[in-house]
Amino acid sequence: MSSAEIFYSFFQKEPSMTTSAHGRVNLIGEHTDYNNGFVLPSLIPQSIEVSINLRDDDKIIGISSEFGELRSLTSSSNDGSWLDFVRGAIYFCQKISPSIKGIEVAVSSTIPSGSGLSSSAALEIALLRAITKLKDISIHSQEMAKIGQKIEHQFVGIQCGIMDQMASACGTFGQAVFLDCENLQTESMPVFSDHSFVIIHSGSTRKLSHGKYNERKNETLKASEILEIPSLRHATIDQLIKIEDPIIKKRAKHIVSENDRVLKAVLCLEKDDPISFGELMNSSHQSMRDDYEISSEELNQVVDSANKNGALGARLTGAGFGGCVVLLTTNNELTSVSKSILEECPQAYLVTTISKELNS
Repeated sequence: MSSAEIFYSFFQKEPSMTTSAHGRVNLIGEHTDYNNGFVLPSLIPQSIEVSINLRDDDKIIGISSEFGELRSLTSSSNDGSWLDFVRGAIYFCQKISPSIKGIEVAVSSTIPSGSGLSSSAALEIALLRAITKLKDISIHSQEMAKIGQKIEHQFVGIQCGIMDQMASACGTFGQAVFLDCENLQTESMPVFSDHSFVIIHSGSTRKLSHGKYNERKNETLKASEILEIPSLRHATIDQLIKIEDPIIKKRAKHIVSENDRVLKAVLCLEKDDPISFGELMNSSHQSMRDDYEISSEELNQVVDSANKNGALGARLTGAGFGGCVVLLTTNNELTSVSKSILEECPQAYLVTTISKELNS
């Protein structure tokens, strides 16, 4: 059902506004965004759609196809559910238009939950688009992304970077977004001709522990403090010798090397060099598995199967601890590679593909 159909079914009236926002796959550059580094995401066809009606009181009432129940809370309360995203959107929109009070909202989603494909950011951007459009508020996509990040920080408790929100708010289909997370400058880059990025869910749902995610961020902040630099964006591999704690050093090594891989991946896109891009994907996964320690048995199984069956490269995508793998293959081998992986990893399933041809 669409969000408008869900809205009508539960509220017995038509919504005042319906909007959507797409999820993203990160091609390379994991956990670098909160270190002011570089990332290379791309939009996926799957999206979150919201239908809303603003209320005259401060109640927030929501129904979601994803969670299946009607929930209600006041704008001043926090119940730890998906409605906290809604409460955050209302809070920040009130700062722009104080007349905004409560909201009725219905949500439908085609983004697999816990997949690492940015369903949270898509929900934030879709909500902000709906409320600002309904209230005729003009807001730049970059500013909308910043507000989405604040919702995640202040109302959900995950100290995420800005990549997911920027990709959902500013991305273009069939292209990668080269994002500098320090100054938020973006460059759209066409993906490879005659090749596809294939997204396969490992079958292990990412149960992102706020503690584990925030723990990784704090470890990298500690590394920056030891090196006396603003962020690991400004570190080099040679500087890491100053870090004595082996865990902190491993975390910093991933961030520094991952930033370098993103810059090399951008050159691969510019030079139309998918083979080298695939090698960078493999190196990225090894770094996340061994140095950042965010992979899982199921993710490793899919990555190993992809490489064994002819993919040019594969890596986990998203925060880790479960979710999806993204792999690169030629269009001619797309079907055979995907089929072989799904046969060897029966718990896995195909989510979508990204290519210049399929997404143009």
